[in-house]
Amino acid sequence: MNNSKNDVADQLAKEGGMMEQIQHNPSYNEAKTLINSALDCHWRQEHPQHNSKDAIHKLSRAEQVTIFRLRTGHNRLKHHLFSRFKIGDGPNCPCGANRQDAQHVLQDCPLLDDARLKYWPEPREMNQKLYGSALQLGITVEFIYASDLTI
Repeated sequence: MNNSKNDVADQLAKEGGMMEQIQHNPSYNEAKTLINSALDCHWRQEHPQHNSKDAIHKLSRAEQVTIFRLRTGHNRLKHHLFSRFKIGDGPNCPCGANRQDAQHVLQDCPLLDDARLKYWPEPREMNQKLYGSALQLGITVEFIYASDLTI
């Protein structure tokens, strides 16, 4: 019995599809919604790694900028300024390391060992410092501010 009802529904859908369709011009708001939806869908496909629950959104604007600059490497540390813009005397850290970048500052620089131990008594992975909870990101920002580095 259900098959005959489905067959009838399919037949009616086919007939309806062959009928002349009424042209409907969307209103401004409908068009805007359709365009935004399409752009959002496209953006999500192009950025599958995006995490809308990223704790960075819980920080102040200034703190977000600091974390973002550390994440992307587009910052005011010597390595980026020298290699990108030829600003400064070279990419090396004052401690003598090959490059002063986020990895070096947050994890390795001996000049910042005391501050690092104060903010992270237990060792933390770079990923936790830059992509962890809001608390972990806040600690990273405080460390950077305390280190007197311009990020």
